[in-house]
Amino acid sequence: MTTKDTGKPYIMIPNVIVRNNGISNMSKMIYTSFAMSRNINQTRLFQQTSISGLLGMAGYKQRTENQNMVKQGLIELLELGFISIYSDLALSKEIKSIEIKGSTKFFVKFNDEEVYSKMFVNRFADDEVDKELIETGFTYTTVYVEDAIQLFIYETKLNRANLISFYLMALSRALIGDKGNKYSTEPIEALTKYADINEKTAYTYIKVLFDCQLLFKITMRQTVVRTGEIREHNVYTRWCDRDVIMNAMEVNDWLMSMTLVKIGERVISESERKSIKNKSRKQYGLSEIY
Repeated sequence: MTTKDTGKPYIMIPNVIVRNNGISNMSKMIYTSFAMSRNINQTRLFQQTSISGLLGMAGYKQRTENQNMVKQGLIELLELGFISIYSDLALSKEIKSIEIKGSTKFFVKFNDEEVYSKMFVNRFADDEVDKELIETGFTYTTVYVEDAIQLFIYETKLNRANLISFYLMALSRALIGDKGNKYSTEPIEALTKYADINEKTAYTYIKVLFDCQLLFKITMRQTVVRTGEIREHNVYTRWCDRDVIMNAMEVNDWLMSMTLVKIGERVISESERKSIKNKSRKQYGLSEIY
């Protein structure tokens, strides 16, 4: 996979975290916040924070139950070996899980070399982590920094950790860069499996993420020739990359084999569908035939 020539700053979250239902969504959110801070602050392998700081980052109130919840997510990342934390800038005085308190300030070291290794991935059970996909080269999920910020500052009563986990899953196959399709056609069953949420919740999140212009979704309808069965497939991309899907309507064989029926939750008309297809053809120098 590649992330070359994106033209926009982004962060990378290892897919051994994203596509892993053996890790709590709280831990996934915490890791994402660390990765975002690393990119924004140009701190490379470390930055100083605390349990209280993480609560503020995620918009949680400074309550004991929230502190305990975030603390457990941090401890999980430590004990699994995704990160290490230290009390000093030189990263020489490591802090153990048992020593963490709400006010403890620490620097974070990302254990990238170990985390991206096959040995690390194999520490998890086959039914927990998507080893097959990771072994094909999909080792990380990319998120634009400006989108990551919106995920954390967007005002919502929904579970933010679950929402972020689902967002990461929806885009984990949507490569950015000069060789990526930038969109994903992964079925909802896979998204919910690794995001560790149910389908009803997933569709709520899809609508919210679409409405706040973070996740773009279209629905394609397929008629199976042999049986006449009608199937619908969702296609996802980052909101800022939505034109990539629309422009591919008349050049991508998989999209051309089906009918565009929805943008978000809105059913489109035949005239709009033809207009989209003509625009796609024009984009690639083809004549408008619809």
